[in-house]
Amino acid sequence: MKKHPFLQVDYHSTVKLSDSDKKQLAKWLNYASEALEYLFGEGILLKSKFKSVKTVQVSLMICGDARIRELNREHRNKDKVTDVLSFPAHEDLRGASYKMPELFLGDLAICHQQTKRQAKEFKIGYWDEFIHLMIHGMIHLMGYDHEVSRAEEKLMEKWEKIALDKISEIKKRGAR
Repeated sequence: MKKHPFLQVDYHSTVKLSDSDKKQLAKWLNYASEALEYLFGEGILLKSKFKSVKTVQVSLMICGDARIRELNREHRNKDKVTDVLSFPAHEDLRGASYKMPELFLGDLAICHQQTKRQAKEFKIGYWDEFIHLMIHGMIHLMGYDHEVSRAEEKLMEKWEKIALDKISEIKKRGAR
């Protein structure tokens, strides 16, 4: 388990990551940790019912096209490559009240090759796209789904923007 101040990520990769990639991953997970701590602390995500949460835990698999396609086919009946899949540990955290200091959200799978393709398409860095996908997936783990309604999609986009703006601010000043 890789420990970060607020976010604990147990990750493994089915694609080869260089030592440099692993260092970058650790740095970006620290950025995400600080941004998520802000979103929880300000009551932006999951509102004030989760103020007692001091640590959020996620299991992360970084995989290739074949594995993400297999998972997408198996769990969503969609036989295609996708960027991120979320497997929540809780049915729905939205209406819940949570008093424990640790919250395990669930499992994420992020496709390494799809992340590269999207970063190129959007003309951004790989790690910028990777962390966007991770934040997006974590919001899904909290029970939100952009495929449910346009209102839900707008809410998720708003939170992603807040998180990514916070990460941009953190990058500018350097992670703590």
